[in-house]
Amino acid sequence: MTETDSTNRPLQMPVDFLPYLERYRVYQMLKDMTRDLIVHLPKDHLKHMKVFLSKHMHATEAPRMLLLIAPDLTIDVKCLAKQMIKDFGCFVVTRRCVMDRYEKHDDYVPGCVSPQLMSEVTKSIVTKEPVPHAGWLMFDHPCTVREARCLQQDGVLPTVTIVLSNTPPVAPQTSSNLTPSRNFFQQDFEGLKFAYKATLKEVYIEPEDDADKISTKCFNAVRAFNSGAQGPKQGISVVGAPGVYRVLLLGPRGSGRRSQAHLLAKHFGLVYLHFDAVFNEAGAKDDELGQRIRSFGTSIQLRAEAVKRRLIKKDCIDHGWVLTGFPTCGSDFELLDNMPTPPNRIIFLNIDVGTCRQRSSRQGVDWCTGQTAPMGSGPRVVIHPNYDAERLEQEIKFK
Repeated sequence: MTETDSTNRPLQMPVDFLPYLERYRVYQMLKDMTRDLIVHLPKDHLKHMKVFLSKHMHATEAPRMLLLIAPDLTIDVKCLAKQMIKDFGCFVVTRRCVMDRYEKHDDYVPGCVSPQLMSEVTKSIVTKEPVPHAGWLMFDHPCTVREARCLQQDGVLPTVTIVLSNTPPVAPQTSSNLTPSRNFFQQDFEGLKFAYKATLKEVYIEPEDDADKISTKCFNAVRAFNSGAQGPKQGISVVGAPGVYRVLLLGPRGSGRRSQAHLLAKHFGLVYLHFDAVFNEAGAKDDELGQRIRSFGTSIQLRAEAVKRRLIKKDCIDHGWVLTGFPTCGSDFELLDNMPTPPNRIIFLNIDVGTCRQRSSRQGVDWCTGQTAPMGSGPRVVIHPNYDAERLEQEIKFK
């Protein structure tokens, strides 16, 4: 190895630079530029990056929208498309447009449909000026997952995928798990939802909604997604607000904070963090912080340092996080608020104190497996070692 070998020197983003990256969406811009390089594979990378940055500095990214409509939803798609053209000033790309160009291609074979060739034709349509600067709206195309994968490989990527469907019932009944048969111009709704899950934005349509209201919902969904398109499954309507959710979930023991945190993490694609696991992981590592924890035990500064190191890792920066079990006092709050990536969502669980006491006293642990279990559910279930009536009262008083 030589001194100029980049693999020989650790490259790490300065911690103090993270708030600046999020405020001005620099991190999102770098990810978009990397994706653009991978898609186009230019010969001169530096020149391509310079052109990309100049375009990004002088103009916002044009909307690239893909419209998916549930098979059981009956709406006037053409009327909706016309209204969205007025709202966004974009071009419309339909399957009929693609097929007209496809049949005129030199490699066209009558009676044979090639997803690769259709993707090539679609790319030529969306990359021809002035479509890239104005943006495009695509509906009824693609129709299969294979066609969608070909479009993604060719770099035809929507910035947002709008899914229009009826408001789901409380307990939907499934008559059959088989996909119904489709013709050439009908879309594989569930397959395309999976293919475009990274940019998915669901819009629920009520039976009484008219064309104007549906168009308004689609417009708000696109703006909301573009305003907060930094984390998967996340989008907010306030322009300039943080696009990655960093949630602090507070509540006394027995309030169900862990269950709610798991649900939030699953729904929004967040990283679930519990303080006990974070602190134990930091104490087990063979580094300076781990040695200090093993030598001096628990302190306010060491607790905050362990949380800080976990929150600045790449998975938390990219996807956001939901934290439980910390802070437990006012000093913890101050240290957490002064971290490079403080929480931007704080949720307090308002629950009856008696219910918390009852739930905590009934919670036990299987001494053989270590799994939590209700008291009295088995001969191996004993009182949870972390249960302390005095500590519970302190938590309730603090919360």
